[in-house]
Amino acid sequence: MNQKKKRERITPAERKEAYKEASKFVLDLAKLVFAGIILAGIMDMDISKAQLLTIGGTVVAILTVGGAYLYYRAIKKY
Repeated sequence: MNQKKKRERITPAERKEAYKEASKFVLDLAKLVFAGIILAGIMDMDISKAQLLTIGGTVVAILTVGGAYLYYRAIKKY
């Protein structure tokens, strides 16, 4: 009764697929934020254009780098 359960390991193929799907998700988020920046810029909102572009551009850049890193991890040989 006191048997330890054997821990299931993720295979390298499953890990690569997970990284690939995660990279797609993060890059889709970057595209949505970019589209939100454009829409907010078109509409007259109570935020300055400089703040909008600075904050939005930073978020898009971080998400793009994160997505590229995850994609790199997906194609990396183990």
